[in-house]
Amino acid sequence: MKTLKKYGKTLGLFLLVIIILTSILSLFNLGNIFYTKTTDIIIMVGMILIFAIIGFQYGKNALNKGFLEGLKIGASLIFLLIIINLLFYQTGFSISRLIYYIVLILTSTLGSMIGINKKGN
Repeated sequence: MKTLKKYGKTLGLFLLVIIILTSILSLFNLGNIFYTKTTDIIIMVGMILIFAIIGFQYGKNALNKGFLEGLKIGASLIFLLIIINLLFYQTGFSISRLIYYIVLILTSTLGSMIGINKKGN
């Protein structure tokens, strides 16, 4: 139950950050402040940072095998992103989207590995 509560908090925080980031970027895009490519880059960098921070936190709290914690949380967040994409955008899978998801999972894994090494500090 404790683990489920921890994952629930993380998923809730993740969804909140995504909604806020998307809302702000949508307003900027609506006002023609950013070009579409710039918005895509900001979203990509933001997602990489979010996954790295979440992976770092999970690695810091892990007892051992930080990479496994990073893989678990990264895979669960990617699963959530896939569900959101299928519900709202209904786009099929492409190679570029698959590479994007793999980069995000690797980022959370790397963040978790760094987190477990910074545990004692």
